[in-house]
Amino acid sequence: MKGDLIIKENKTMLDTVIGPIIRVIDSHSFQMQVTHIGTHNLNPYSNYETIYIAENLNAVNPTPLSILLLNKRVRCLVRYRDNYNRLICDVEFDNS
Repeated sequence: MKGDLIIKENKTMLDTVIGPIIRVIDSHSFQMQVTHIGTHNLNPYSNYETIYIAENLNAVNPTPLSILLLNKRVRCLVRYRDNYNRLICDVEFDNS
């Protein structure tokens, strides 16, 4: 069973969740309100999700994450859900 979890974690989900950042947890993670989901999504999502950024934005820009993202609307491309129930995502600003 543990091996199945590892395989699941390495498999890209390709789902999309969109919404505003409501709380920054640390330099890699935040909580968002999910206001929109992709029509192609295969998995269910809560109204609020904790997101862990797959690539550290601070490596490119030393500005604190809270200044970059707090109250901004973002699109999260879900890679997988980890053992802590966080969504591991590629994150981009949503300008739509």
